[in-house]
Amino acid sequence: MLRIAICDDLPDQQAQIKSAAAQYFSAHPDAQPVFSTYGNPLLFLESLDKAGGFDILLLDVCMPGIDGIQVAQEIRRRKEKSEIIFLTTSDEFAVDAFALKAAHYLVKPFTQSQFDEAMDRVMAHFAGDAPRHITFYTEGGVLRTVNVEDILYIESSGHQQIAHLERESCTEMRRSLFRMQEELDKICPGQFSSPCKGYLVNQKAIRTVGPKELHLRTGCTVPLARGAFHEFSDHYFAYLFSEEGNG
Repeated sequence: MLRIAICDDLPDQQAQIKSAAAQYFSAHPDAQPVFSTYGNPLLFLESLDKAGGFDILLLDVCMPGIDGIQVAQEIRRRKEKSEIIFLTTSDEFAVDAFALKAAHYLVKPFTQSQFDEAMDRVMAHFAGDAPRHITFYTEGGVLRTVNVEDILYIESSGHQQIAHLERESCTEMRRSLFRMQEELDKICPGQFSSPCKGYLVNQKAIRTVGPKELHLRTGCTVPLARGAFHEFSDHYFAYLFSEEGNG
């Protein structure tokens, strides 16, 4: 599934962009795109706090209040990994756009072939590093989609599972830790392992394995079961070697 956001303050432009995207993905049905549209860039940024980031952002530049360049700057500041395509009526912002590592810059009005070329560039990136997501059912039945690479570890607390992310936490209200490991194993086989009862850790997030705890890349620690040091270390290094081989 690809999460795609369209941010443009003009409804007719939103509709045209979405139509072009829908036509493109009609030839790429395996991508399973899910679209979200925003007419206000500030509301779009607020949505990132609630629902997480997007894989692809189709972003207008000239908008009231805060322009698309400033939106992209904020996204990069947050270290979101969105592929950004700027769409605007002028080429004067192109230098700023590519300084923000934009995938493409389209000047309106654009043709379908121009849009397809921009999307091909984005999809070529994903072909080499396909995004993998898991959906959490948070408090109040709200769905939250998270890139598995952003998960540091998951901790069981009562009947809830707390996913600790790079900059925040997310509470899963419905599934057991066992069920979550089953789903993660389908998405990213072997990447998440249990160092002790009540914990799942993203092995890509581990910096060092100590006798009693794991030290993660953010500086936080996860407990390691008593007597599990050698077994977990062997499992961890086997995973690292398998990743290097796949790379």
